[in-house]
Amino acid sequence: MESALDASEAALTVPGATTASAARAAGLPGSHGMAPLHLLHRPDTPEGFLLDASAPVEQHFALSAELPDGHPVFNDGPDTFHDLLFAAESLRQATFFVAHQYFRVPAERPAVFVSSGIDVQDLGPWRRTGRSAPMTLDITLTPVDVVNGIPRGLDCRGGVAIDGVSCGSGTARLQFLMPRVYRSHRELGRRESLRGSLPPAPHGTRRTAVRPEQAGRGDLRNVLVGPPLRAVDGEFMLPVVPAPGHEMFHGGPDGHIPGPVFLEASRQAALVVAAELQGFEPAHVVLTHWWASFRGFGEADLPLTCTVNTRDPLRDSAGRPTLQVKLTFSQGSRVLCTAAATLLQDC
Repeated sequence: MESALDASEAALTVPGATTASAARAAGLPGSHGMAPLHLLHRPDTPEGFLLDASAPVEQHFALSAELPDGHPVFNDGPDTFHDLLFAAESLRQATFFVAHQYFRVPAERPAVFVSSGIDVQDLGPWRRTGRSAPMTLDITLTPVDVVNGIPRGLDCRGGVAIDGVSCGSGTARLQFLMPRVYRSHRELGRRESLRGSLPPAPHGTRRTAVRPEQAGRGDLRNVLVGPPLRAVDGEFMLPVVPAPGHEMFHGGPDGHIPGPVFLEASRQAALVVAAELQGFEPAHVVLTHWWASFRGFGEADLPLTCTVNTRDPLRDSAGRPTLQVKLTFSQGSRVLCTAAATLLQDC
């Protein structure tokens, strides 16, 4: 049996249906003026269907959506490829939604990403053709550290298909913290971040970002990195400077740096450095691999930097240039995230 829920439209008359307001509260990408996201639960037990809740064992879901055509973030730039960020954010938010809706994780337990990654295995379906394209995500969630039937963490695996063609995958490991533990982590992390950190910019200070075309964007509001602060022996340090009030990249009500910043800032910082060192053309470059390990929350009101190191460029089986990049995100003396990425120049 399968149960369905519509993640952005009016409630469905089936078990597990939710409302538009619930989807907006969950922050699903489909709630930002885009086509609906449809999430389908494929429970392994009759109880999962009848009770609209999952047993604390591995569960399977399928999410479907139309890839956006006119979104101010996901369609901003050269418009050559569908935005990998849309798939990653859909997977991330669907996982949050499922954790609370199906696995009964209390809403007051914040989610912490321990690690996350996404890969493009077949570039063809990601190319934009000028027509709408359906995307599906096959999602497998495995509870870990189950206490009294409630998981304290989830392992997530997802397969991406566009127009019915498998073309990517994603993975993530999440932990759900008790409120007191969360507050303790935030307080300790902030003290560590303040050591050696530049003071926050005064309110109203104009942010300095690279030109949009350098970061593979068209709108300056979607640019997350500034000109390098330091470039020594091929190592570049760039500031991460989200636009105030940005719907996806600005710090939310909890005041910590949202997850999409690390993926998008990784892509943009790598593009800036690849163009500077290797002559890559940002309009023809796609991120094909990204894997990150997280060490704590970042504070949205404190300066964030991204340090980029590259290897010598290689070529893929089709002879196209590729570049492997190592990235480190820091606040003061504290490392928040380390990531590995691969860029492919498709020309």
